[in-house]
Amino acid sequence: MLWLTFFPALRQLVALSCVALLICGCEAKDKSPTADEQVRQVTAAGDSDADRSCSYFHFLWGRHAELMLRFDEALEFYQKALICDEKADFISEKVPILLLRLERTDEAAIWLHNYLLTHPDKTGMRMLYAKVLLRQKKNTEAMRQYQLISDRHPDDPAILLLLAEMYLTANQPDKAEPLLTRILDRDPASYPGHILMARLRQVQERTDEAAEHYTKALERNWSSELQMELGELYVKAGRYEEAASLYQAVIERDAQNEGAQVALIHVYLLQKKDGQALAALNRLKSFAEQPQRVDLTIARLYAKQKHYDKAVAVTEKILEKEDLPEARYFLAVLLVQQEKYARALKQARRIDRKAPEYRDALFLQVRILREQNKLEEAKQLLEEHIGAADTRSAELFVTLAALHQMEGRDDLSKAVLLQGIDAFPDDENLLYEYGLMLESSGDHAAALAVMEKIIEIKPDNAAALNFVGYSWAEKKINLDQALDYIQRAIELKPDNGFIRDSLGWVFFRLGKIDQAIKELEAAVRLSPDDPAILDHLGDAYLESGRVREALQTYKKALKHAMDDEQEKNRIVEKIRILEKQGTY
Repeated sequence: MLWLTFFPALRQLVALSCVALLICGCEAKDKSPTADEQVRQVTAAGDSDADRSCSYFHFLWGRHAELMLRFDEALEFYQKALICDEKADFISEKVPILLLRLERTDEAAIWLHNYLLTHPDKTGMRMLYAKVLLRQKKNTEAMRQYQLISDRHPDDPAILLLLAEMYLTANQPDKAEPLLTRILDRDPASYPGHILMARLRQVQERTDEAAEHYTKALERNWSSELQMELGELYVKAGRYEEAASLYQAVIERDAQNEGAQVALIHVYLLQKKDGQALAALNRLKSFAEQPQRVDLTIARLYAKQKHYDKAVAVTEKILEKEDLPEARYFLAVLLVQQEKYARALKQARRIDRKAPEYRDALFLQVRILREQNKLEEAKQLLEEHIGAADTRSAELFVTLAALHQMEGRDDLSKAVLLQGIDAFPDDENLLYEYGLMLESSGDHAAALAVMEKIIEIKPDNAAALNFVGYSWAEKKINLDQALDYIQRAIELKPDNGFIRDSLGWVFFRLGKIDQAIKELEAAVRLSPDDPAILDHLGDAYLESGRVREALQTYKKALKHAMDDEQEKNRIVEKIRILEKQGTY
């Protein structure tokens, strides 16, 4: 027993255990020692077969280990205590907490699940189980546990609020609304109730009601964070003056509130009040944690106003103080805007390879070299980065292929695209460019197969959907599926005149001429100078018997088809036939 002299705390535990054994004995298991609440729970009366002396002994050892932060050891002794007395609920409830401290989350979840099967009324354990489920990202099951708690405690506002917040987070406002209504009916001044109801109304786009609840919460307990949240609501609703007023009120209370200053500047920019935004930025710079970032925003504002010299001067001052890759890239862009290509190239080349802006700087260098007619140097730069594993990307292959195509080297362009597809077989942009190249070379069947592969990989690729749908419409095949494809493309890009033209042309092929005219007229409004779209609209007018409008539309198409001899001849023939018939 010599080891006991070196561990006084442990010696006390053993002594306590011995005293408990002497007092209780084997025949006095119904007595409990007069100690604190935890000890009373451990030694509470239970099953006559339970060895509470054994359980108490291991509990003391486990408790000591827990206090010493030896959680593995504590867990071992608590589990031994439960072997002695499996109905010692206080110890049972210790186990999952220790498992969580040991980051054994899955074991804690299993323990809690099994425990609640036999102890369904243990609200605290159920709440812990719900939190564990959330940690496991099992949100639906966690909400079910909170709902069970709410069912047992229907009048507990804390549980109702927690459940309502979870429903909001899970984007289930319809389930959150009745809970919040109950809370506010019982307590019209509930601060968290009004906040959650405000957020709910915001999700439902009921701005006025959301603002009303925010206001009530602010009257109960004003905070700059909540006022900023209300301001953001007004910004999203386009109510800029009201938002600005709220931000200004925050600034009046705290002139150095950087969040409010930035939000106010954002509103000024949305209102196109560049002068006020610039003044606010200069005020912000005096106390901002990162004044160079503020200066960069000022430079961007100057650039927006096309005051490029001022923007350059501000950005160069930033770089004198700190080598910010973002500022250096912006300076290079400004210099390109001023056609100062040599200086721009120098700045772009100074951006560190590990900087987030490096990729954009690389493509900016290619653009500059193209402007300088240094295509060989641009191609060499791209080839170097394609050859390096840390910089290789699908976009590099696309760009290099485009440079070869500019020089009329379709063979090299095709080879580069195939090399890129070999490296990035599922890249939709590479495949699309390859499909277009096949189409331009006259291999329509191969191009169509590539576009269909893109749709398999990326079903929401609007360009590929349009290509396939229009191709089928031209061949008068798969018209129902062609309509489906192009309608999906329209949903993705509703303002694209060429996709709208495809939709009109599918309707034309389906014999739905009125719908075809409606869509083709919309396509012409979006792309008024495209001869193919005008030609299609002329065909639709002609099919519906509107010959005069057809002839006028063909003539408009002819004006824009002068660069395409084949298309020009086709339209001229249509005009000739109509004018010869003279039926308009």
